[in-house]
Amino acid sequence: MSDRNPDPSIDRIRDHVRAQVARTSLRKVAARAGAKVGATKKFVDGSVPYERNLRLWKRFYARDLREGLAGRPDDALPPAEAAAVLELLLWGFDDGRTQAVREAAEAFRSLFVRHGRPPPAWVLALAGTPGEPLPGADEDDGVNDDEPDDDGED
Repeated sequence: MSDRNPDPSIDRIRDHVRAQVARTSLRKVAARAGAKVGATKKFVDGSVPYERNLRLWKRFYARDLREGLAGRPDDALPPAEAAAVLELLLWGFDDGRTQAVREAAEAFRSLFVRHGRPPPAWVLALAGTPGEPLPGADEDDGVNDDEPDDDGED
């Protein structure tokens, strides 16, 4: 087993994946997410996925959230889950990803204000105060350079 750390936002994603598997099938959900069936089974059963699979599950959840399949409106999105989605979108920022997420949240805050709408709680939490950690974020932005490229899961 690897020394992977669980992501606090993963519980809601795992619950969503379980619900989708119950509604359809393990193979269909794995195919939609782009993950292997064995990795999907392990994830549903509670294992902490490798970084590659974690990105797949976050992307899968974000897509279902956008399409209204995840069952939660965007304004009810917990800050840790919003941070996970923004981290996925800002994946290319290996160094300074936390700051990039904060800047993106500030851009969302400005967008809501310009359109005369109050920013949702996740925007306020993620834009926060510079120097404060993001909700659910590790000090190293969750990047594990020691992890193998091949997840070894079937």
